[in-house]
This record gives sequence, C-alpha cells and structure tokens, in this order.
Amino acid sequence: MKKYLFIIMIGGLLVACNGEQEAIENEIIDKIVDEGITPERAAKTQLIFQTVPSPLETATLFQEAGAGYNVGITNPVENVNNYSTNAQKALNLGVYGADLSYANIFDQSQESMFYMNCAKKMADGLGITSAFSAETMERIEENMNNRDSLMTIINDAFWITDAHLKENGQDHLSALIITGGWIEGLYLGTKSLNKEAPNEKLMQRIAEQKYSLDNLIELLASYNKKEVSALGVKIDALKTVFNKIEEEETETTVSEDKVPTIGGGSTLIFEASTILEIAAATEKIRNEIIQ
Repeated sequence: MKKYLFIIMIGGLLVACNGEQEAIENEIIDKIVDEGITPERAAKTQLIFQTVPSPLETATLFQEAGAGYNVGITNPVENVNNYSTNAQKALNLGVYGADLSYANIFDQSQESMFYMNCAKKMADGLGITSAFSAETMERIEENMNNRDSLMTIINDAFWITDAHLKENGQDHLSALIITGGWIEGLYLGTKSLNKEAPNEKLMQRIAEQKYSLDNLIELLASYNKKEVSALGVKIDALKTVFNKIEEEETETTVSEDKVPTIGGGSTLIFEASTILEIAAATEKIRNEIIQ
C-alpha cells in the first residue's frame, strides 16, 4: 500500500508532487530538530507516520474484501458538539475523517457532506480555520458527485491541518488524529464481519493491521504527553489481542479452523475467534473515543 507522508490519515493519497513533499517534510524535520529533538527521533517518527495506512486505504481494503456500507455505525453527527478539549477534537477529527473516507468510498454523497462538516468543526476548534475555508467548502459541494476530485480537495484541506499542527509545536495532536482515524477505520471494517460466518478475506485484512498497530504504538510512545500516554494504554490492550496472531516466515499448511494470510513479509496464522476478539476490543476503544 502507498503510505502518505502526513499524519492526518484522512483523505487518501497526497496531491503534492514528490519534490514538494520531500521539501516540506525536510523543512518540518529541520524545525523539529531546532526545537531540541534529535534528527534520529524526528526521522524515526516520520517513518512511522508513513507506515500506518490511511482511512481511505483501509476502507478500500475492506471494500475489496467484500465489506459493504453499513448505515448507522459511524460516529453520529450530533456528537460533534460533545468534544471540548483539544485531545478530544483531534481524536474525533480522525474519527470523522475515517467516516468521511468510508462514506466516500461507497459513494454516499450526503453522508460525506455531513462528515465533512463535522471534520471542519473539529479543525476549526483546533484553530485551523484555513483548512476548511468558505472557498474549500464550496469546492467540496460542487464536486460532491466526483469522488476523485473530492478526495483531492479533502487532501489539500488536511495537509494544511497537519502542517499547521507541526509548525505550531502540536504534532502530538496529529498523532491523536492518526490514531482516531486508524481505530475508526478498523472499527468500520470489523463491523462488517458476520459473526456466525466471518468472511475469510475480510479477516485477513483485519489481521494485517497487526503491523500498523506496532508502528502506531511506537508513534504514541514517542510523545511525553498525558493525553497521548492515556491513549497508548488503551491501544496496548488491543495489542494483547493482536499478539494472538502468529507469524511465520514462510507459507505453511494449516488446519481448517485457522486461516493463513500474507502481510509485512510474513504469513499470519489466526483463528476466527481471535478476529472477533479484536473486533470487540476495537469497539470498546472506539466508543470511549467518541463518547
């Protein structure tokens, strides 16, 4: 999967050219180093950002695995007024961004507009009004039925958000955004599982998030912030369940009640019950984020 270089993890692929991406990334790393963080830590953090899939990537994977659009499982739009702290706003900017990608990938135009308005309110609450200006919102409305154009516009808006947070020394909020988006994306995928007869391809896609989770935990651990640490504890509980998935260096023949899948250069061996346990653990964390 193509990883994008900013941590907002909402819209899909970056629209800037590779040269521009590299220049912006280097400028941000230089700024971080100037603020007292070692180049090694800055580079390592940036690498972690690149290895966590975006909600669009996750939604596409789950769609290709046979998942469909489920009405009523996204974060209710009326919850948008419940988030008062910056940490809550950042987490739920990620959540609503994932919901936006989910609705967009399944061509749910009206729902996409709802979630875009929610994302705008979260960004405005973080003081990033330039991300969703009146002009941007007008362009979004005009392109609501053009998925590719819409995602390009959304990418622009969230690139502004991410850059603003980094430039103002609030990159820990970006880490919360990426976590909120990843959790919501995983939640939406697991909610598509039929508990009585779970789809094997969909379970494979869920199991492959084991690698992303390791990178996400490493990202959260790099920040010495109370709200980030508290979230990290919750994510660690999810890792306990993911650790039940076994890794093999080569493909192996397994029994009928286990399913092998390829991810991250290894074969993953898991039972359906483990995937359902992951679904339950993910839902618990997600519900705590959106409450």
